[in-house]
Amino acid sequence: MTRTGWMKATLVALIVGSMAYVSATPINADAADEAVRIASQKINDKNPDVRAQAVDDLARANNKAGTNYMMQCLANENDGPAGWRMAQAVAMLTSEEALEVVEKNVLKWEKPENLFGAYWTFLGLANQNTERANGILRKAVTETKDKDVYIRSAVLEALASARRADMADLLLTVLKTYDPKWDEDSPIIVLTCVHGAPKMVNAGDKEMRNNIVLAMADVLAQSEDDRIQWFTCKALSEITGEDTYTDPEFWRWWVKMGGKKTERREEGETVAGRDVPKFFKAAAVGKRVVFVIDISGSMQHPVNLPPEMKNPPKEPEDEPDGPVTGGKSGKGGKKDGDSDEEKPVIPPPDYSKVVSKLDLAKVELIHTLKYLPDDYWFNIVIYHTPHSMIDNSADEFVQATDSNKARFIKKVEDLNWANLTNIHGALTRSFCVNKRKTLDPMKIGKKENNPAWDPDCLKTGATTIFFLTDGSPTISDDSTDIGQVGRPGGNMVGNGRMCQPQNIADDIRRMNVFRKCVINTVGIGPHAGGLLQALAQMSGGEYIDRSGDVR
Repeated sequence: MTRTGWMKATLVALIVGSMAYVSATPINADAADEAVRIASQKINDKNPDVRAQAVDDLARANNKAGTNYMMQCLANENDGPAGWRMAQAVAMLTSEEALEVVEKNVLKWEKPENLFGAYWTFLGLANQNTERANGILRKAVTETKDKDVYIRSAVLEALASARRADMADLLLTVLKTYDPKWDEDSPIIVLTCVHGAPKMVNAGDKEMRNNIVLAMADVLAQSEDDRIQWFTCKALSEITGEDTYTDPEFWRWWVKMGGKKTERREEGETVAGRDVPKFFKAAAVGKRVVFVIDISGSMQHPVNLPPEMKNPPKEPEDEPDGPVTGGKSGKGGKKDGDSDEEKPVIPPPDYSKVVSKLDLAKVELIHTLKYLPDDYWFNIVIYHTPHSMIDNSADEFVQATDSNKARFIKKVEDLNWANLTNIHGALTRSFCVNKRKTLDPMKIGKKENNPAWDPDCLKTGATTIFFLTDGSPTISDDSTDIGQVGRPGGNMVGNGRMCQPQNIADDIRRMNVFRKCVINTVGIGPHAGGLLQALAQMSGGEYIDRSGDVR
């Protein structure tokens, strides 16, 4: 399959696949009982594909017993590809006895570990779109409280995924209660609301649209969180068709003018004009960034630099804007105490000694680290066959002080290449990093929480991941043939599920449903462009092709 074809197939699966409604094939009572008996023995299987098939078989029984087993399996399911299939299975439940079991269970799933079980269940109900299913969805908001952030986030995310504009009043109910304390205490709920708003606004319902725009303008006015501001501006732009203006007064004026520009005015800044750190010209969102750097064997190969990188233009002396600077508030003006003095010009990276792809990665990373403002926090994941932090003594985020940057720059300079390309493992590790207690990705589900819902990861995990690779996935943590891959007579790709690009995309999508981490991807040399594009597009990030040769 060509890169374009794979990309289209991936995005169709990611955007449309979860909304597909699957009709149950009717089976009689005796067959249903037998199906439940067989499938119930498989809901705890170690293979997630087996669990997903079991839930599908249980759904076809469409009875109380089968649904009870489904809920047992869904309650703590954390596999991406399996979870999306289970959501489709829930949509097949139409009998009153089955839906009564669903309601009894899902409305009690208020803990973070039940977040995805609730989301997939609500997603199935949202796609079913029957009066009975809609009643359960409404109760998840109207019969819960502001403190119930996990169940409310799950139902609102599901409604947005299913594009249920007819239930936008539920989103508005939560959005209007926004408190700036959410930015630190429970960012999951405000990010879910603003990110989902464009999918739940019907352009024909101007009253609801305007009310949501005004509520989001209030969020923009009160929030001091760069990521929340960024997602809010992007959502307002998508809803209205205007640019990503950062001034809340513009949006209030827009509503007052009837939802369109009726006169010329100073709109102020947009998110594109923010002064923020960049890596390969891709911009950071938020102030916690993880760099994920490929050091597999192919990174030793020569790199072909485009002319503009071989001979970069000189920066004009009187221009203060550089590729990496500290920043303005993003709300149409300077922060209190900002100086009127121009910031110093930051020169472009020096590519004069770049020979290999690893050289290029080092030069760009060192340049970004060197000019990273001290109010940012960062860390670096490196990967080939295994994956690790670049400094195993510093798993959590470190502040971008001069001493920390110097220490990490030295470690970047010392990097060398080795072995295969474990894309899924490296991305999973990057999602595990947080400011309080970084999770061990090799112990997820055993002694560690899952980074997709771990409270510390939700609150203080990465806001931006910069992911760099020069190849395609060839190995994964779930591969059992690691010692044979790439050797004479062995396979070129491992046998793990997470060596497959579609499974990687599905699972990272699952991992990021509530994290709302922007993933900027960089491809050097021949690489899996379709996968990198999918990862960037699903998260609101940028895909940077620095190869000229992408497959």
